Parts: sequence; structure tokens; C-alpha cells
Amino acid sequence: MRTLNATTAARALGVLAFVAGSALAQHAQDNAVTAAEDAFGLSVGNQSIGLYSMSDARGFNPQQAGNLRIEGLYFDNTSSYVGNCTERATVMRVGITAQAYSFPSPTGIADLRLHIPTGQVGYSALLTRGPYDAAQAHLEAETPLGSELAGSVCVDYGHNFTPDQAHKTENIGLGAALRWRPFEHTEVIPFWSNMTGGQHEVVPVVYTDGLLPPPLFDIRRLAAQSFTSYGWRTTAMGVVVHQSFGSQWNLSAGLFRAREQDRQSFVEEYLWLLPAPPLCPPSCPTLPRPVYHVLDVLPDLSSSSTSGELRLVRRFGGDTHTRKLDLSIRGRSSDHAYGGDSLLDYGWASFDSPPAELPVSFATGPANIDETRQIDAGAVYEERWKDVGTFGIGVLKSHYRRTIREANTAAQSLLATPWLMNARFTLEPAKTLTVYGSFVQGLEDSALAPYSAINRGQPPPATRTRQVDGGLRFAPSSHFSMVLGAFEIDKVYFNLDPSLLYTSLGTLRHRGVESSLAYGQDGLTVVAGGVLLRPHVEEPGNTAVVPLGPVPLTLNLNLDYAPARWRPFAASLGWTRQSRRVATIDDRYDLPVLSTLSAGLRYESRIHGHPLSVRFDALNLTNSTGLHISYVGQVTSEFGRRYMLSFAIDR
Repeated sequence: MRTLNATTAARALGVLAFVAGSALAQHAQDNAVTAAEDAFGLSVGNQSIGLYSMSDARGFNPQQAGNLRIEGLYFDNTSSYVGNCTERATVMRVGITAQAYSFPSPTGIADLRLHIPTGQVGYSALLTRGPYDAAQAHLEAETPLGSELAGSVCVDYGHNFTPDQAHKTENIGLGAALRWRPFEHTEVIPFWSNMTGGQHEVVPVVYTDGLLPPPLFDIRRLAAQSFTSYGWRTTAMGVVVHQSFGSQWNLSAGLFRAREQDRQSFVEEYLWLLPAPPLCPPSCPTLPRPVYHVLDVLPDLSSSSTSGELRLVRRFGGDTHTRKLDLSIRGRSSDHAYGGDSLLDYGWASFDSPPAELPVSFATGPANIDETRQIDAGAVYEERWKDVGTFGIGVLKSHYRRTIREANTAAQSLLATPWLMNARFTLEPAKTLTVYGSFVQGLEDSALAPYSAINRGQPPPATRTRQVDGGLRFAPSSHFSMVLGAFEIDKVYFNLDPSLLYTSLGTLRHRGVESSLAYGQDGLTVVAGGVLLRPHVEEPGNTAVVPLGPVPLTLNLNLDYAPARWRPFAASLGWTRQSRRVATIDDRYDLPVLSTLSAGLRYESRIHGHPLSVRFDALNLTNSTGLHISYVGQVTSEFGRRYMLSFAIDR
């Protein structure tokens, strides 16, 4: 656990109370800015702020790396969906905040906080309209079911919430949870959630050729074929148990099951998007903004995973000098189906062409199966001196086996059994200052092969990763805190080779500096941060040193202003700036600077004693345009000016 002095503890405990222990019926009081402990990332309800997210931290993807936690316990999620009926909040943990975990991960941790019943009668309704044609209706209710048992249920409906993926989208989410306290020091929390939905008129997935900068476009306006669709059904269930034995022993356990079933899907692909002359040479097809058009038809596919963690903590010592021994066993058993695609080649076309017609016939093949079995056992020993600092060292033994089963091919297996070390420290040279540092080794997954790869959808093997970080936290009062840190992360570099096979190509190193500032007093809350990133690829035969994807400099500022004299009104402001970033694999071209500004107004009051809020948010007020390119060359466009109106009421 990281060291907190008395002034910073107040803010930290307030955040934990909000995201972990607040009642379900609190959506009228959702406010990601005022709830944030730092600028590194927090998602509450339909609000998200911060430098990092579940899909992007320090230039990597924590979810794809396998670094999800549920209530602090290891969770392997085979789906890209989690669910509004399961998740109360998601907190990003990097740097000093990651030291609260006995076995941190180099790519950062995304900790999911559950909707946990409080034992009171209550409900919460949330209605949202926008941005664009999106709409959401979310209803939660909870009630005591006895002196020791409480339960909750949730229904969530979403409409047209993925404008960058499809013209039409529908999803229905259901969820339920129990909280059972049979004894004073025992807590059992089972939960279940299910999401069923689909996308229609699927928007093409756009890729750059990597050699020429892509032209500016609006992804929402791309032509979509009427027959294309993608459907899913995801289920997540599990149980979390907490048990204490006096003041010295604590047991935490979690067992989780995640499953996704996808119907036959149609994925439009625009490969090799080329610019117009004069950037496009004479060898380019004589079409305005030419693209190579492919339709990818996927068979029914499914993935599933059973995962969990058992952790036992023993504490020793007195008030001024304490010791802690943390023993943990965690593991996963996951199966992922991929492949069996039918590729329909339309050839070169104009980026602005109308929708193409469905070919007369196509046939999908048998799917391939990727099986992963992993179990880790580890121990961490920590020394803590009051008002001085902490030191901890840990070791994790991992047993990892991956087997690929392809049709008409002998099974291929890979076995890895590494020892993974971690060490960390904090020092308190003053009551307002904490210095921290850590060294972490990991065995992490990487992103699935993209649609543009010949082995599309295939999970690459888990590989060794390493992180070194350090910095300081300054908190002179409970109203103000600042974090400044530096990090270096080393991973295996996966991308497309010349034959379009997604495979290991070299090594990738991210060095960076990250900062956070949080201030809250007299109705004004400020959460600001920045990350300066220097990614470097070492790939044989490639002279480029900066990969596609990461943004060298990101700045983020969020303000919330709710002084007493304004009540029941309040205002918010958000600003994000992304620096120039490479647009081609030879680092010859850059994308321009992209800045967006957002603002919001809200009304908070009570009706018949029930809290309510009405929020109006305007996003990208300046209607800034720009593109984003992923590390595999997928191109998306920045959304333009848009608006969102939401209404919430609690009991």
C-alpha cells in the first residue's frame, strides 16, 4: 500500500467512498471531475475524464494487456465490453497509485468498481439524449432482503451510441447483484450482467498505407452497405469475498466468468487510403481519394474466460513500524475463436463512392481456437515506517501455456514459466511530500491481430514486459495535490510484416513524463495533467524510430464551478490538446496539432425530497477537425461539435 499523510488521505478516502461504497441511487450526483483523485483517469456513469483510460495508458492498452481488476482482484475479460449494469466506475492506476496493488502491471491497471447494494431502499433513473442520434435509458433499484442481505437490479437501453462504427446500434443490458454479510467481518458480493445488441449499416474500418498521409474525412459520413451487421451477446458474472480474521489477517477472493457470442458479422474495410494529388504519385489509381475496398464476412464466433484471484494478507508490528506479507494465487482459462473469414474483394474505389452491392455468394470456413491457461503464485513483503516511508519486494511465478488449434493443422503450443520480480518504495522527507519509485516485470498480452492482417483476430502470445518509474507527490493540504513522475516501459513490438502477417517485429520502448494536479475548494474543482511520451521502436531493417499511434504530448484540463451563490446551477469546462504525431511509418509526415474544448451547464435540485440533476454538455465547441492513427494504421476522425442532454433522479 502506498503511504498517505493525513492531508492527502482525506481526498483519497473521499474518492474511494464515492466509487466503491456509495449507494446505487446516486446518478443525480455523478461528477467525474469532483470525484477524481488525480488526472490519470476516472470514469463514472457516462462521464470520463483524465489522461488515461481502459484502452490507453502511457501509449498502451491496459485492457488488451490483461490488466483489468474487479474490486482490486484479477479479472480476464475476453470481450471489449464490460457493461453499464456491472460497472459503477473505472479508476486508472499508474505510478504512485499503482503501489496500492501487490502485483502491479507495467501497462497500468484499470480497476472496475461494482454496483454494490447498500442495504437501503432506493432507485436511480438516468435518461440521456446525444451526442448526435444517441439515446440511453438506465434504471437501477435496490432493496434490503433481510438483516444480512441486500440486492439490486439494473436495466440499461442504448441506441445509436457508436456513430464511428455503425449508422444504427441497439443494446439492452441487464444486471443484478447481492451483498451478503452473514458475519461481522464477512462480505460476499455475487453479481451477474448480460448485454445483447447489434450494429447495422456498419461503417468501414479505414487504414492508411503507412507511406502517405491520409486525407481528412468524417467517419460518420462514410457509405455503409445496408446488409452489413454485427451482433453480440456478452455475459459477465462472478463473486467477490472479503473476510478478516481479527486485525492481522485479511482474505480477499474473486472468481469471474466472462463470455461473448458474436453472430455472423460483416466488416467493411478500406485498405490503403491514399491522398489526392499532388501527394499521391502518378502510380496511384486515377480516383479521388482512392481506397482498396474489401468486405470481410466473419462466421459465428465466441470467446470465454474463467479467471480469479485468492489473496491472503498478514500484518505484523505496532503503530510506528508495521510489516505486511501478501500471498496471492491468480489464474485464467480462456478460449478465443477467430478466423474462418470470407474475403470479398471489390478492388480500388473512391473513398466517396456510394455503397457497393452484396456479392451473389460467399462461404465462411471453420474457426480457429486459441486456448490460454495461466496460473500465477506470488508473495510480497513490505516494511512500513510511520512518517518515514515504505519498502516492498515481491516475486511472482507464472505458468503460462498457449495452444492454437487450426483446422487441418496440428495443434501448436507455447509454454512459458518466468519468475517476475517487483520492488517499490516511498519516502516522506516532509509531511507534505512523498517520493516514490518502482520496478515491475510482467507477462502481458498484446492486441489481437487487426482486420488488415492475414491472421486477423489471432491473439499473439503473452510476452515479458518491464517498467521502471519514479516521481513525487506534493500535497500541502486536503484541497491540493500534485504528482510528477517519469517512467520507462519495454515490451515486444507486434505489427504487420511485409506479408501482412501480424507478428513480433522487434522491441518497443516508451519513455515519458506524466503529471497531475488536483484542487478543490469553495466550489471550484480543477483537475489537470499532461503526459510527454517518447516511443522508440527497434526493428531490424526499419530506419524509423517513432511508431504510429502514440501522441508525443497530451494536455488535459477539467474545471467544475459550483459556488454556493450559484446554486442550484453549476458549470464545467474541459480542454484537451494533442501535439503533432507521426502519420507514416517512415516518420516523414505528421498529423497537425488537435485541440478540443467542451463546456457544460447543470441544474441540481430536489423534487419531493429526491435529488435530481439536468446536464447540458457541448463537446468540441470549436468544431475542430483531425485524424487519429492507431499503431496498426487504423484511421479514425475526430467527432465534430455535438451536444448531450441528460436527466437523472434518485431516491
